[in-house]
Amino acid sequence: MSDVPELPSLTVVGGPIDGYEMKMSPGTTVIIGSGRLAHMRLDHPEIELAHVKVAWDDIGISLVDNGSRKGTWVNGEPVETMALLDGDVIEFAAPGSKSAPPKVRIKVPKGAVPEPPPPPPPAPGEAAVRAVPSVATARAAGPRGRAARRRPALGLPDVRLVALVVGVLLLLFGGWWTAKRLFFTAPRVDSIQPAQGEPGQTVTLTGKRFQGDAADNVVWFGDRSSNASSASHGTLQVKVPPGARPGKLAVRVETSAGRSRPVSFVAWAPLRAFALDPLGALPGDEVALTGSGFDEGTAVTVGGAAVQVKSVEPGTLRFAMPVVQGTPGSVHEVVASAGARRTRPLSLHLGRVPLVTSFDPPRGVAGSLVRIRGAGFAAATGHNAVTFDGVPALVVAASPTELAVVVPPGRLAQPETIALVVVHVGGKASTESAAFTLQRLVEGAWVPRFLAGAVGEGGEGQATVGTEIAPVMLLSGKDDAQSVGARALRVAAALNAAADRARVGQAATFEARAQPAIGVALVGVHDLLVRVTPQDAAAYETPPGLPSRGAPPTPIALARHWSALLCDTVVVGTSAGKPAATAATDPAAGAAFAQLRAALPWQYGSGLSSARVATLPSDLKRRLREAAFRVPQSSR
Repeated sequence: MSDVPELPSLTVVGGPIDGYEMKMSPGTTVIIGSGRLAHMRLDHPEIELAHVKVAWDDIGISLVDNGSRKGTWVNGEPVETMALLDGDVIEFAAPGSKSAPPKVRIKVPKGAVPEPPPPPPPAPGEAAVRAVPSVATARAAGPRGRAARRRPALGLPDVRLVALVVGVLLLLFGGWWTAKRLFFTAPRVDSIQPAQGEPGQTVTLTGKRFQGDAADNVVWFGDRSSNASSASHGTLQVKVPPGARPGKLAVRVETSAGRSRPVSFVAWAPLRAFALDPLGALPGDEVALTGSGFDEGTAVTVGGAAVQVKSVEPGTLRFAMPVVQGTPGSVHEVVASAGARRTRPLSLHLGRVPLVTSFDPPRGVAGSLVRIRGAGFAAATGHNAVTFDGVPALVVAASPTELAVVVPPGRLAQPETIALVVVHVGGKASTESAAFTLQRLVEGAWVPRFLAGAVGEGGEGQATVGTEIAPVMLLSGKDDAQSVGARALRVAAALNAAADRARVGQAATFEARAQPAIGVALVGVHDLLVRVTPQDAAAYETPPGLPSRGAPPTPIALARHWSALLCDTVVVGTSAGKPAATAATDPAAGAAFAQLRAALPWQYGSGLSSARVATLPSDLKRRLREAAFRVPQSSR
């Protein structure tokens, strides 16, 4: 075993770091306090930043109080400076204090601190001086010896007396400088207003010794910090930092001179409202409000009326829809509150979703674009299905509160029909009565107009282009448009422009082209009216409502089929000419168009009768639809 003695140590008694031990070595100084510069840091309100200093020098181990305001005790007795022996307990509050800060016990193993040599005998004629008691003598003398070491004798040799005086002066100067630095230049916070709030809220701190530049004042809310936004005349304004832990927090101001003592602040969890589910309800229905900061004391109002809160979960509050004044579809504000805090209002409709509240415009003809406003719609276009008196309508665009749809042809031949509009979303259908005025011309000449239409059930991602009599094209995919519905609207507009040319006697003959892209164009016109994509051709392998025809047609074969159908549709509708184009490519389609021409007798001077078009037999419309969706085998 080694003969080297064990080093003295300082051990923490009580507090969060109870039992923590710090070894000492000769010539070292240990600062004990609550500040960042302390070697042994004890976090307690009664312990100052650099409360005491424990030094090991040639004389032994001694303690110096650094000018603390409340003082230091060793073994229950107040001291300012004293030599320390094995087992001494350093205290930072008077005995019996309720605050009970941590204590520090010193351990000095035997032989670790050399005892000073005995003083030489006095020379003849010199006055005898009182020797300083050694460590061993003080230990043997008990309390009386310890009192003696707290009152060192003045009869020292001249050199040692000078050294002692110089050391004491240095200690006093160092204590004064440290106290001035730590206690008279560090910032001080007297109050914080308001004393409670949530992240993002601005609070005002009042105190002293803040830095003039606001950015040089760092305000700590617990373990989160934020730079002050303004500083003026002993006040700081700062925002509660994001992520501040809800509950009671210690707020301190830190500058280059140090940190202030804490003041108390209560942080709230942010009270926020994000969404309602469902967006519409009837009295008694349960509604879920998602957000943050909800607790058992959170209240909810709907249209200003208090509601019954059924349950509060993390991030979700459930309540019952109250009885409110208003018609079906009316909007009522939902607000959650806790004390003076309120969430932003959210809109809740009276009625179950999906819910139709209005049309813009409120009336129109087949092929026109109408905006349906309401709540509970799907954001994806294909997840919404809309019918006008049971006839599917093409949905061009969608959002949770608005749908853009193309009005389909009506089933009846009256000038005006009140069509009941129903929106289907996620297996639910709107139940409130929503009526649209569907108009049509039943007197005078019929004008062939091309419409964008819906395929029907199972036709997601598809659309048709045709007349009110029958479809002509089946489009699949959006190509270069925003959606397949937008593509169908664009193609219908181009075909209507071509039909208008034919009505005024200009040439309007359609042809299939392979260059620069496969599609359909007017003879003599460079640009394509519609481009045929591989997705379009693939859709004709199993057309809607028809059995599979085997392999799909090639894109160029489909372009020839479309051009033939368009030629005969325009010829029959504008001049009652013979449908020669379809007869040359598909006998079944040619026969259907011949029957259509016979059912719509041309009258010179008045064209085709709108009344006759409105009363065409359903069997003929079915044959024309089948002819449009069936590409002849010979052209594949």
